Amino acid sequence: MKHSELEKFLGKTVEITIFDGDTYSGILHKTGEEQFKNNCNLYLPKKYYFVVDDCGILCGNCIFKCSHVSKIRSLGGEIK
Repeated sequence: MKHSELEKFLGKTVEITIFDGDTYSGILHKTGEEQFKNNCNLYLPKKYYFVVDDCGILCGNCIFKCSHVSKIRSLGGEIK
């Protein structure tokens, strides 16, 4: 998947399936976002993505590149 396609879903609640078949649901974020500056694993890597729950906790303890995403589906929620 291309960065431009995946980034359309930033801040939205999604269900993502990565190349190995694992599925993660939550709010999509990109590494380097200011709100995660206190977590070096989510702030320092470049061009990675991850999903968090409503409380901001990482879902599945997984960060991934856009090329790892085989399928993405919007679940309708957005960050306000």
